[in-house]
Amino acid sequence: MRVSLATSLHLDHGARRFDARPGDPIDVMQAFVPVGLLSLKASCNRACPTASVDVVEVNTLINAGRIVNGKDFYDDLADTILGGGADVVGLMTDSDSLHHTVAVAKRVKARSPRSFVCLGGPASSPLASNLLQRFESLDFIVRGEGEETFSDLMCALEHGTMPRGIAGLTWRDRSEVVHNADRKVIDDLDTLPIPDFAAYPRMADAALYLDVGRGCPFKCSFCATAPFWERRYRMKSIPRILDEIRLLRDRWGRHHVNFSHDIFTCDMKWTHRFCDALKTAELGVTWSCSTRTDVIDPDLLAHMAEAGCVEIYYGIESGSQAMQGTIDKDLDLRRSREIVRTTAALGIRPVTGFILGYPNETPESASDTVTRFFDFLEIGGYRAHIFTLCPFPGAPMFARAKDSVERRSECLDLPLATEPAAEADRTINENPDIFVGQFRYATPDISSELIAAAEEISPHLVLLKRLWPMLLPHYDAPMTMLTRWTHWIAARNADRPWRARHHGEAGDLIDFLARELAELGIADSRLAEFLRYEAVKLAAAALPMGTMEDAGRLPELSSETTLERARPYLLAAFAVDIGAVIAGQSLPVNDITLPQWVLFARGTGGGLDTMVISEAARRILEYVQRPRKVRELAQAALIDFTGHGREPIERGLETVHALLVRRLLKEVQPS
Repeated sequence: MRVSLATSLHLDHGARRFDARPGDPIDVMQAFVPVGLLSLKASCNRACPTASVDVVEVNTLINAGRIVNGKDFYDDLADTILGGGADVVGLMTDSDSLHHTVAVAKRVKARSPRSFVCLGGPASSPLASNLLQRFESLDFIVRGEGEETFSDLMCALEHGTMPRGIAGLTWRDRSEVVHNADRKVIDDLDTLPIPDFAAYPRMADAALYLDVGRGCPFKCSFCATAPFWERRYRMKSIPRILDEIRLLRDRWGRHHVNFSHDIFTCDMKWTHRFCDALKTAELGVTWSCSTRTDVIDPDLLAHMAEAGCVEIYYGIESGSQAMQGTIDKDLDLRRSREIVRTTAALGIRPVTGFILGYPNETPESASDTVTRFFDFLEIGGYRAHIFTLCPFPGAPMFARAKDSVERRSECLDLPLATEPAAEADRTINENPDIFVGQFRYATPDISSELIAAAEEISPHLVLLKRLWPMLLPHYDAPMTMLTRWTHWIAARNADRPWRARHHGEAGDLIDFLARELAELGIADSRLAEFLRYEAVKLAAAALPMGTMEDAGRLPELSSETTLERARPYLLAAFAVDIGAVIAGQSLPVNDITLPQWVLFARGTGGGLDTMVISEAARRILEYVQRPRKVRELAQAALIDFTGHGREPIERGLETVHALLVRRLLKEVQPS
């Protein structure tokens, strides 16, 4: 029996493309190690060794252009997943892309009617019976924790037996949908085999979220995680986790891992023991995790930093203390703020997450959340998110408020070609109770437009994080700025119908803020120059990739050596010390010569190198529009030079050498 397991479609929201038109090539999918599917494969291999299980990570294939974004997009996905003819196709599900998964399942069944189609994951588990009743292409839904249920199902299919006694399974028995009894969660996660990492070809470089434990004992009303895991909290043993880290390091060169667990520090004593063991093992691996601010303290943070923790995600959810009680999160926000501050002080990057759009959201609670977002972003100094609340079947809030789910969200989706896009849209609209993740709760007391405008804005707000301490004091509240943005971007997008009404790029936000400076009468050269700096940096991100060959070797210079430009760059002059502005320094630095020249160049790996250069260096770069001799460039640097006790030509040569070191110049190779 051949089994093909495929990932769901994950759009990389860190690489948003709001201006993508229908049918544009898709290259912003989030490629990741499909640890969950690799765990299913390992469990199936052990329980049913005669089954041949393949794992397909479709996001990588889409990014590489191997699945073309055209009218046959879903058909090509189905062909790829079926491969040479799978007897069972297992499709991973999440809320964002469930409609795409159903479309692919339909094609799989049409191509191979005798193949079984099985769904699993958090999006399909609470809707299992409804999915099978609604879509004839689906045969099985594995509910909850999948390894044991899926392995039992594969063994039954291999031996041709009916799956009536398989706990955790919903299945189609001819015209009847059968919902078997629930399966208890696995008490000891160490009984699971190590995921079959070798089955995935990109183990060395794809994003990796290592399964170190499962479950959540808390009762946040908006969240379906705790019910999914029966409010049980379990961790793999410390030796088992270290064994998996060691394997990833030694075999695939992984020196950083993200721990996949909602509340890694739920048992603080366990976390201290883990840090001790990790330090003793001396694995040389850094790591990141997620947790709550009420199950961590400064002593544990210090211990985690010593053990290699470099980033922690904190789900704050609401910046309103009153709303914290309403949603049963119950964080003390003053303590949360201190935890974020301490995290940053210890050298761990804090990431904080906030949510807008609760059914009972008020102007006051929304304003508090936006204010806290900017505050935590400033004190954490790294990153923060604003999400809009997704209705999750299985969450206590959904059970109470599902009748108030009313409007399509403006979340970013794939820019599919016309035919598949129309099918996806029709599927969602005809089945709103199934694809509820594409909708949002009504918020009677606050503008739905404002909630929509917050849907995808936070990465751009983070991009300008150094600006907000200077700009926001000019408003009565941060919410006022966000409200003005909501109206402004809707008006701008009126002429861009391919965009969601309230989606904006970073360039849009910069344009909006430049207008705000004028509208509010803000005469602050630091703010104006900072915005211009961000605009130039954004433009530089579109520079073509350059080459930086022989990065470890510099040519031996003589006055007759011929040099040329080495890589693309943009250069801009600023009327303030832009470095001091970025650093938040209010006083001018006395030895800064204005204008200050800032250069943005393409670096290795596609990133940007940003550097301040001298007036002499600027003249050299301007002069080397075509290849020049070193002596010519050194002389070009010396216009208006006053020697200060040194030979002028030495100063010019030093500048040429500095540009070589920074890979802005290179030697012309003989043809």
